[in-house]
Amino acid sequence: MELALTSAARSTGTQIIKVNPAYTSIMCSACAHVDLKSRESQAVFRCTGCGLVVHADVNAAVNIKHAGGQSVSGRGDLATGRSVNRQPLRPRVRQHAALVARGIPVL
Repeated sequence: MELALTSAARSTGTQIIKVNPAYTSIMCSACAHVDLKSRESQAVFRCTGCGLVVHADVNAAVNIKHAGGQSVSGRGDLATGRSVNRQPLRPRVRQHAALVARGIPVL
């Protein structure tokens, strides 16, 4: 799979960034609260910290996006070469501090 992605990225000029998936499915994408109980089911993520309710896969995808350090437009694609009118990024410092306070290593 990785070879296929690398090949496709090369032909389209896209950059591949490897991200550690640890904690992405149990960390809240809004407040960085980490709790196994937040993952109610395969499909539902309900943060026990801030109360955010979102599809679990969407929450994990947002966490992976943030871990990669990429800005993403409101349409979900990489915002390279696009207008600067895009959704603001969440402050990463607060999320990293919350992870470090819980003893979770930050990449």
